Amino acid sequence: MTHWKELKVETKQYKIQINIKNNTEKTIKKGYSLVELLVVISILFIIVGGCILNLYKFHKQWSNNTNIDFCDNYILHVLQNSALYCKQQNASGRLEFCDKNKIRFYINEELVRVYEIPKEFEFMSSGVFNNNVKINNFGTIVTACTISYEDANKDVHDITIRVGSHYVKVKEYEKN
Repeated sequence: MTHWKELKVETKQYKIQINIKNNTEKTIKKGYSLVELLVVISILFIIVGGCILNLYKFHKQWSNNTNIDFCDNYILHVLQNSALYCKQQNASGRLEFCDKNKIRFYINEELVRVYEIPKEFEFMSSGVFNNNVKINNFGTIVTACTISYEDANKDVHDITIRVGSHYVKVKEYEKN
């Protein structure tokens, strides 16, 4: 006949219950081994590393999209302000898209201002309008053209200008 004895020990931190059968004692594990801790910590590092990598990719894409929106609006702003300036000065002018990411504004072949888009963007040359947009003294753009630029991801964006209508369309397509 076996007799079971139960021993209960309570302290502030642990509540341990030990069953004794025929004077044989079973021990209860109180903590974790070093190997178990290392495995858990290494798994956590892998998860955190993956999260940081995804966060970096997200930030890079978000930054590029923000710069694209800025660049589109900035080019439209340059076109409108240059046309308004020509009208106010009653002089013809031109915008020259050059030096990868710079726009130069001339009136009567005198440099008035230099504009700059984000440095990781680059204007693509198109021989159609010789990288010049002409503006008459009434503030009307007289060069129908498409201004193309490449963003940091090498995607091409187009801004199309119609003559005399003040119509400007922004278009994006992927470069293959």
